[in-house]
Amino acid sequence: MVRRNPKEIERIAAEWLARRGGDLSSREESAFREWLAADPRHLGAYARAEALMAHLERAGAAGADALRLEAEAPEPSMIAGWGVDRRRFIWGGSTIAGLAAAVGAVVWLPRLMRESYSTILGETREVVLSDGSMLTLNTASKVLVDYSKQERRIVLMAGEALFDVAKNRQRPFLVVAGDTQVRALGTSFTVKLLPREPVRVLVQEGQVEVKRPKVPEAAPVKLSANTIAVAPSQAPISTEKLTSAQVSRDLAWREGRIAFDNETLAEAARAFSRYSDIRILVSADVENQTVTGLFVANDPVGFAKAAALSLGLRTEIDNRGIRLDKPDMASP
Repeated sequence: MVRRNPKEIERIAAEWLARRGGDLSSREESAFREWLAADPRHLGAYARAEALMAHLERAGAAGADALRLEAEAPEPSMIAGWGVDRRRFIWGGSTIAGLAAAVGAVVWLPRLMRESYSTILGETREVVLSDGSMLTLNTASKVLVDYSKQERRIVLMAGEALFDVAKNRQRPFLVVAGDTQVRALGTSFTVKLLPREPVRVLVQEGQVEVKRPKVPEAAPVKLSANTIAVAPSQAPISTEKLTSAQVSRDLAWREGRIAFDNETLAEAARAFSRYSDIRILVSADVENQTVTGLFVANDPVGFAKAAALSLGLRTEIDNRGIRLDKPDMASP
């Protein structure tokens, strides 16, 4: 497959938007779907084209000639007055190039400069960002996306997110989680921000830099693939090299799973609490027993029953959750 540059992708996206304004044959529609699936950047480019079209339609003013832009991205105030008739825009051949140029500026629209995405308990979500980067949110997570001409900044407010970053050396990709900043050019990594826990950064592919500008004792560190960084409060950032298997286990949540490798029952119960309101209650006598395996993230009852069967424990379900005890110490 020929890997096209971003401007060429934007032009093709604009052409597809124009063509889809009419009736496509089944063969053309299949070709369009194949083009979208061929490269994550294609979906991002097409989404930007549609977003610009929607903005222009809402502006409702002069017409398609307003699409003729300068090479530099215009100020938001310049865009606000544009208007267009949809049929004239879609089928006016001279305006397709105008859209291709405009698509590159769509991220400067006030409407698109800041977006927020979130998930509820037990949900995961994939989002294609305007630059073609892919964002995957884990359970109970929230991010704010703030793209500008100078940089691509995402603030992780809570939870965990996986970032598959489209390369763009002119616009650095930054993730902020609390007082920790992660900088990447083109890579795949996760950032986790949970209450009362240090920020964790796991690199699956490429390289990132982790730093804490407000913590002088925490010197910046660079991470390569299969490396995790832990940034505790008011302490240096520590790093650890992981095996590919460990990385895969850590990313099992993308498939709705939790993977354990000799984790204690207490640790497993805390992990499941991120995905479900049903609590696993572990008695002190058995909380240090360990489990290994792959489990459905939002099925704590299924996990507890499997753990009980494997470890010879007893389960009891009530309105507080599901309890794991030794058989002779179970509640009556």
